[in-house]
Amino acid sequence: MLMNLWYVAEWSDNVKDKPVKAKLLSQDLVLFRDLEGKVKCLANTCLHRGGSLAGGWVNEKRDCVVCPYHGWQYNGNGKCQKIPSEGDSFEVPKRFKVDSYPVEEKYGMIWVFMGDLPEDKRYPIPPLPEFDNPDWRGLKTEFTWQAEASRVVENGIDIAHASFVHPVFGYPSTAEDNYIDEVEKHEWWAKSTNVMYPPQLKGGFLGWRRLLRKDKQETRVHPEWHLPGMVVRIQIDIREGWHIVMFDANTPIDEHTTRTFAWQFRSFMKSSLFDKGSMKRLTTILEEDAEIVEASQPYYLPETLSNEVSVKSDKFMSTFRMARRKLIEEQGWQVDTLARDQYKGKKVLTIPSPARREALEAGDGWVFDAMPMTPAIKQPRIKNAFEQEVDVLTTESANSKKVIIE
Repeated sequence: MLMNLWYVAEWSDNVKDKPVKAKLLSQDLVLFRDLEGKVKCLANTCLHRGGSLAGGWVNEKRDCVVCPYHGWQYNGNGKCQKIPSEGDSFEVPKRFKVDSYPVEEKYGMIWVFMGDLPEDKRYPIPPLPEFDNPDWRGLKTEFTWQAEASRVVENGIDIAHASFVHPVFGYPSTAEDNYIDEVEKHEWWAKSTNVMYPPQLKGGFLGWRRLLRKDKQETRVHPEWHLPGMVVRIQIDIREGWHIVMFDANTPIDEHTTRTFAWQFRSFMKSSLFDKGSMKRLTTILEEDAEIVEASQPYYLPETLSNEVSVKSDKFMSTFRMARRKLIEEQGWQVDTLARDQYKGKKVLTIPSPARREALEAGDGWVFDAMPMTPAIKQPRIKNAFEQEVDVLTTESANSKKVIIE
């Protein structure tokens, strides 16, 4: 699990008048809307006696969430504003704060920045131009995996598995014919174009879907990964002008659970009459993937290739692994679960927030200890031969053109 990235905490329409509990990176959070309708996100634990703020309410002024245990009130910046037992004249000490995290609402989702980087140094939330575009029909759903988020992301961008896991997407007999055509790699995201030869589509009233694509017709599929949100985006070009886009934000609830907030868009058959079938097919795909991913070993994404092998079709997945490793090894942004677990049930640990960084830089104190992170490696790790090959094949040229993999 990585800090200093945006993650989806909840659907926007699920946060209304009452506080809502969320969980990201194994940390409990509380979401609430202020008088202006803006969502605020705080660490969920009251400083006083550990009450759950999500079990409380929003005060009459709608500028604070109230702890249900003793009525302590916290504003959207995490500062305790009122302690009822001490009276109105009591001046709350400056250090009585909980971590508050930046929030943005996009695509009907509540995105929370889980880290302490200043705004100008944060990777941006991935684009979704199809959202609210009348040329596209959008459907949303969610899915919970008993799997680590990086495993889920890697599965989403792995085109080679489609021939064996998803009958609608491929034949085992055409697995060797599918190939990666182009890869475009950046610091925090990458995309590729793949050529595949899937089966003829089935289903629909009187079998109309078979008219969309011939059997083994050349089809271009464009997967992307984005570190912010652990997003997987896939565009499928069924025929000219007919496209499907899937946008999945894969939120690490903890190291064992991933909650996927998903949008599916189509540029054809935009009547709501076709929604039920589209949703059924999307659910089937997610269930097929989950059966494989949840049974994969080791449980966590392998950190090296010493006990695992890769082949040509894995090169795009390796761009994700390498970008992720860079944040772990060079930035030290991975939650140290072993160090964290020794305090389980004994101490509150929270992901450092921008407010915490500013307070500590100013010499002010902070109550809760920071979530431990695995230390960055001072000397860069030497890449193995496969990683070096991926670097060569996917490095952007000076004029930012895509590099073709053959």
